[in-house]
Amino acid sequence: MDIIHLKYLLEIVNQDFNLTAAAQSLFISQSALSQFIKKFEKQQGFDLFQRKNGRIVGLSSAGKNVYAKAIEIVDVYQNLENVIERESQIKKGLIKLGGHPTFLRLFFTKFLPKFMIENPKAYVEIIEAGSLELRQLLLDEVLDIAILTHPTGLNEENFEQYQLMRTEAVAFMDPKHPLAEKRILSWSDLEAFPYITYTEKDTLNHSIASKVSETAKKNLLFTSGSWDYMIECAVNSEIIAILPTAYFGMFKKRLNHIGVIEKRFNDPIPYIPMLVRPRKERYTSVESFVFENVLDNFYDEKNMLKYNFLDNED
Repeated sequence: MDIIHLKYLLEIVNQDFNLTAAAQSLFISQSALSQFIKKFEKQQGFDLFQRKNGRIVGLSSAGKNVYAKAIEIVDVYQNLENVIERESQIKKGLIKLGGHPTFLRLFFTKFLPKFMIENPKAYVEIIEAGSLELRQLLLDEVLDIAILTHPTGLNEENFEQYQLMRTEAVAFMDPKHPLAEKRILSWSDLEAFPYITYTEKDTLNHSIASKVSETAKKNLLFTSGSWDYMIECAVNSEIIAILPTAYFGMFKKRLNHIGVIEKRFNDPIPYIPMLVRPRKERYTSVESFVFENVLDNFYDEKNMLKYNFLDNED
């Protein structure tokens, strides 16, 4: 007999031994309730109830003893449920969040510190890595949540995936660069100039390799995990940094301050960060709290993406 069956017994007594009323109150069929009684009495070798003309009319002597203990046990169980519910409302625990250093640098420098100050019991440990490495860490269950690049290569039946923004890879260059006068670049333009981008641990590196010619591949000067460093390498040089755009209102002044411009490609590479976590039957309160707060940081009150470069260049 488990806690559910104890509740069945209590409800039968509460309904004055009317099985129809008890079944309706418990949201089960009368047949299921009758089967429970029959199975219990057969397994235990004694009757829970007194019967008259085949109908239950009261508790047997043994049934009264079981009923008295059932009241105590159900009361303790309900108190335990209340304690668990109160504790679950306290957003506490450790969450491991993985993200690309650039993405964290551009979009989480204010959000995460503010979030952790306001929720000191919800501790977020940050793991920085390229998107391919982050994907493996998520599969290995090292991370609770990861920010990956679309397509993630993960089965949506096993992982929840939400867009955080919609951007694309662009070319950052000095305003005096020979290609600066072109409105739109082609990937063949890289055959004449050195370029830099993320390491092979990031999907962008592989996407670029699939776009450029063998001649252009030879012009890959170096790779790095630092967006800021590569952007500044383009200043006063012919180096082109191919990286996700930062041409949102909040970053335009920063680009102007560094002294670079950005150019789009005629056959662009989408760069769409996704917030990803494994699907579970139940998440801890802190898992849900952190995940939902990250999502809220990237959507407006109309549930629209705040940063959507692909729909609006501005």
